[in-house]
Amino acid sequence: MKRNRTRTGFTLIELLVVISIIALLISILLPALAGARRVAQRVRCLASLADVGKQFVQYGTDNNQAIPGAPTSSGAYLLGESTAYGAATQIWDFQGPIAQAAGLGFTLPDRNSPDSEVAKRFNQLRGYYRCASNKFLSVQFAGPQAGAGPMVSYNTCRYQLFVGADRPGTPGIEKVPSNHSEQIPRNWGPSTNKIGVPSNKIAVADGSRYADSTISPDYDLSVGAAFGGAFSDTGAHSTFSNSWDRSWANGSRQGVDARFYSFRHATSEPASGAPGDAFKLNAVFHDGHAETLGDLQASNPNLWLPQGTVLSTVDVYDDTRAAFGLNQSFVTIGN
Repeated sequence: MKRNRTRTGFTLIELLVVISIIALLISILLPALAGARRVAQRVRCLASLADVGKQFVQYGTDNNQAIPGAPTSSGAYLLGESTAYGAATQIWDFQGPIAQAAGLGFTLPDRNSPDSEVAKRFNQLRGYYRCASNKFLSVQFAGPQAGAGPMVSYNTCRYQLFVGADRPGTPGIEKVPSNHSEQIPRNWGPSTNKIGVPSNKIAVADGSRYADSTISPDYDLSVGAAFGGAFSDTGAHSTFSNSWDRSWANGSRQGVDARFYSFRHATSEPASGAPGDAFKLNAVFHDGHAETLGDLQASNPNLWLPQGTVLSTVDVYDDTRAAFGLNQSFVTIGN
């Protein structure tokens, strides 16, 4: 009697078809999964910045509406000091003062503490206030050696932290030099009472101080570091920014597209040299609300500068001038 045979395996062609289908599904699903992960990180970062915004607002409430991180507000006690101690790791440090105000309980070096204690506090702060999408390491440039660690995730705008030429204070770095493109009002002091409409002005944003297209991230932890130190910089409108370098959106092809450092919240990874708004950052405003902005959108100088600031547009990015109608040699910042 002839027996019927049943086939129990795949032919080579069938196996190849199955493998091809699996590969196709993976190629479709992986970008979606990566995009979902990036969106989740952006949402986590927004939540973190909203907490920073609450701490900013609380600091101002407790200190006559002063903006933390200024050499003449939370950093004033360190002016003239050779070593940092207390809440701030340097005169521009906004993170230490708001962390202390929030009762987070980090190390508080005293006046006689060695640099290692300042470095320890710096590492605690840059680890705690860390954007979920910040995968970049930062190394020492100057000041106490804190080793390689997370790039400082969030930066302020130093032109909100300087004082105007007519304000009393220690002459030097807390006043805007006359050759800077941004000239704040002569009676300006770092206060939300005069900055303009708080919901229109960025307090803190994703940043990459100090980095640009040819320099990898580093930090200057010197107690009296100049022009923003490890925590602050000119805004995203300026060609001089080493926190929000947008040169690749404006035709540069030197080094790397530095927007990857600070504008790190696009749903999918943009191509180097992509046009403005391909890259995204998160920002929290002085009223405490947080939102996501495209890199061109975030370069609007009105978002960064106190009302009444006179801005020379010669050092403003070309696409920023075109997008926001900055057609004059000098513009006055509104509210």
